[in-house]
Amino acid sequence: MTRVLLVSHEASLTGAPRIAALVGRALVGRGCEVDILLQRPGPLGEEFAEVAPTRVARFWRVSRWLWAHPGVVRSRAAALLELLTAVVVVALRRPDLVYVNSSSSAAFVRAAQLLGRRSVLHVHESGPVLSHFLARVGIEDVTGTGARLVACSPSVADDLALLGTPPDDIVLIPSIPDADRVLAGASARTSHRSTPIVVGCCGAVESRKGVDLWLAAAAALVRSLPEGQVRFVWVGAGEPPPEAAALPWVTFTGPQADPSSAMADFDIMTLPSRDDPFPLVVMEAMLLGKPVVAFDVGGVAHQLGDTGLVVDAGDVTAFAQEVRRLVLDEALRARLGTQAAARARSLFSWEKFEAGVADLLEDAPPRLVNASGPTPG
Repeated sequence: MTRVLLVSHEASLTGAPRIAALVGRALVGRGCEVDILLQRPGPLGEEFAEVAPTRVARFWRVSRWLWAHPGVVRSRAAALLELLTAVVVVALRRPDLVYVNSSSSAAFVRAAQLLGRRSVLHVHESGPVLSHFLARVGIEDVTGTGARLVACSPSVADDLALLGTPPDDIVLIPSIPDADRVLAGASARTSHRSTPIVVGCCGAVESRKGVDLWLAAAAALVRSLPEGQVRFVWVGAGEPPPEAAALPWVTFTGPQADPSSAMADFDIMTLPSRDDPFPLVVMEAMLLGKPVVAFDVGGVAHQLGDTGLVVDAGDVTAFAQEVRRLVLDEALRARLGTQAAARARSLFSWEKFEAGVADLLEDAPPRLVNASGPTPG
């Protein structure tokens, strides 16, 4: 039985931790003995614990404080603490495979390298963000660590290639939504309404997710439509921008344990992100049959194909125009939503995801996957 240490940088309700939980489920389903380490606790912790025994890194509060207070000395101390923690954990648990989900946990790739353990780095970040996380733990060339590199999207695979990774060394396992959870959450929604049309977005309230661009597009759209025809709802953690207080047709709900229940009430899903390699919320909206308007970032165009409306990144005018087009055309909303649901079921299935994870196990060097642990030499 292959012993796997699965590392997630946190247990938030965001995309990468959700994928980590699915990876854990796939590994357990393939007969692996899985231990999960969370570098930060969070609301997804219970879901991780249902998959496999789960622990939180011992000094996570100290690490979080150090990273939250910028400075050369503190940053170096935080990086050293993470590396020492990783080395101790890997040395004590002696896994056959260290599965590192997210480059922000790259200290465990370094620890696996130092201790001669096989590792997988599942990358969810775009090139500049990946480079930042690798650099802060002293990894200049990720290919030199011996880690098997997994890209969560074609755009991430391209970024890895641009950083010098041979394309043949990159495994593409597109992220998928947890279809059972999404559909169950949506079916639990009992509210009903006919007007106004709801234009929604799910994600942290921050610049990277384009909240300011979204508000600008919303303002432009409202000016072009009859009063009361449309309202805007943003679901996610974070403080709304001050200007939102003057926009009565905009609601920020705050975080929700299962945003799919709120998404069920959307007529149109929007993605105004400046950077989003392979957003789960797009695929979740597709599963629910919601038409999507998005900026052309990361792998969003690949996700949507011809089932959604994609405009140049940052083009607020075009974004607002496409949303307006959907607001005024109910038949187009219905057609795109139906096509999106079919595409999501076909391309982003659990079976394909599980098979991709299984292939990683079969590709492992024999000395690291035998039931008795690593063999000498």
